[in-house]
Amino acid sequence: MAGGFEHHFRRTIPGEIETVRRRLSDVLESFGYVVFGEAPLQAKRPRHKSIWVAMVLDYDVTLTVALKPISSASTLATFEYEIEQLFTKGEMQALEREAEAIIALATSSSVEVFCPSCGVENAGNARFCRACGKPAARNQLPPELEVMRLTANASGSQIEITLGLALSFLALLIAAPIILFVDSIKGVAFGWIILALGELLGWYFLILGMRRLHRSLNPPNAQLEAPSEQTKALSLPERVALPPQPASIVEGTTELMTPQETHLAAGPVRNTDSME
Repeated sequence: MAGGFEHHFRRTIPGEIETVRRRLSDVLESFGYVVFGEAPLQAKRPRHKSIWVAMVLDYDVTLTVALKPISSASTLATFEYEIEQLFTKGEMQALEREAEAIIALATSSSVEVFCPSCGVENAGNARFCRACGKPAARNQLPPELEVMRLTANASGSQIEITLGLALSFLALLIAAPIILFVDSIKGVAFGWIILALGELLGWYFLILGMRRLHRSLNPPNAQLEAPSEQTKALSLPERVALPPQPASIVEGTTELMTPQETHLAAGPVRNTDSME
């Protein structure tokens, strides 16, 4: 990418180099990259949003990942981003958070999970159970993905709010002398037009930045989805280990009684007055 900006950093990844290379290549595709090289890993992701509303993870980017074995159990990865533009340090941090999310998914993709329907063990990245064909229970997403999302949206909000304030101030700075010191009616009208257009454009970016920040801090259905994810995380062997739920409160109370107490409670009650 000619004329682009570069940002590179290093991270240590657990695992043998060829295993790490294969897993990173698979995960990069799920992040929208097209992998076109393996030694080193090279991938490209085109910009898929307008430059006016895009954040750093929406820009046109080429990623090169050079791998170097440290030992039989760890690999040193050098991430080199070549991106069309970088405005702030927050955008650089967002790229680092994306790399950490890629690493987290690549290192957790081999975790085994149990199918909630038949109990067969499946690979953590399997979408359907290999035995019964039903949708497989998915592992809880690593927190690095949420950190990546928050960092990228925060940097995008910072740029939009800063741009909005700058445009509003610049429009006022240019229009105020024209309105105050120009004698002609056309000149004053021109000053008001500049002020109106500048303020409208500034407020547009201000509202855009504040809306992005609000959506980032308040993702939709976040509170409603949390209990269901906790329920899905419970594997079938753990569910089997739980005690069976009673059909009613009376049944549950009866099961807590000892056999002797149950027998006494079930037997007839004698009337001692009639025996006398």
